[in-house]
Amino acid sequence: FGDIQKWWPVQLEAVDIEGDGIGMVRHMHTTGIPDPVSERLDSLDHKNFAWSLSIINVMPAGMTRYKAWGQLIPTGPDSCRMEYRSEVEAEAGQEQGAVDFLLGAYDVMFQGLKEAARSM
Repeated sequence: FGDIQKWWPVQLEAVDIEGDGIGMVRHMHTTGIPDPVSERLDSLDHKNFAWSLSIINVMPAGMTRYKAWGQLIPTGPDSCRMEYRSEVEAEAGQEQGAVDFLLGAYDVMFQGLKEAARSM
């Protein structure tokens, strides 16, 4: 969670980490976005390779709430797949902007994870 720069393929100007473990926050400063996107680690289940996070503080793209859950699911001795889902609320009239922002972010996220997995 704290080492997003290792797999996030878009240049981050900086990532500031606040805290450690569950409850920690990563503040991601990205070119073109005036305020950092701040994600809090809400849960972490090492046994089941599962986690959840929330965006807090300044919400990007008209969002008013964002919560996501992820899990790595083994598919073989040296392989897995990732499931990721989220719940989002947005300001009235800002729904499409929030969807577009998130679809772009998800595309970047999965591309970065794919490239990081290939380099292992």
